[in-house]
Amino acid sequence: MAIRFKLNKRKAVEAVLWFIKAKKINDMYAIWKMLFAAEKYHLNKYGRPITGETYLAMQLGTVPKWLYKEACEQFGIGFVKVGRKLIAERSCIKDFLSDSDIEALKHGHKEYAGMNFDAIKEKNHKELAWKNAWKKRGIRKEVPIHFEDLIDEDWLREELAWSSSFLVI
Repeated sequence: MAIRFKLNKRKAVEAVLWFIKAKKINDMYAIWKMLFAAEKYHLNKYGRPITGETYLAMQLGTVPKWLYKEACEQFGIGFVKVGRKLIAERSCIKDFLSDSDIEALKHGHKEYAGMNFDAIKEKNHKELAWKNAWKKRGIRKEVPIHFEDLIDEDWLREELAWSSSFLVI
């Protein structure tokens, strides 16, 4: 059974706003990689992702599907895309993020903070989840990354295969 989570769009938006406002990061490329690292960290440490977002393997690395393809095009969501920058329209409402979510976001920030584009790309391309998905893409420009590939422990992978669709994120 595949591991699937229901996307919590509100938490996804608040996580992006947290990076923009709390860490003064507005480079969309860096934010996507930081969020991926945070989700992976939280999934392995606490048994659930922060947002439930589905990630795609694309040529330049991991990308959160809904945030990248839909949220960036919606007006009034909380941030706007201007070129490769994400500009906050409001502050992050931290009440939507748990203490463990914030811990994981800090971890994601630490993983990629201060890196330039090439260094971020190189580090992200070393992710096993990206490698596994990317090598299976064929001629496609993007392919979904399976949650199973983000999990380090077999017991957690087995548990989440059964329970992930019931979790509220």
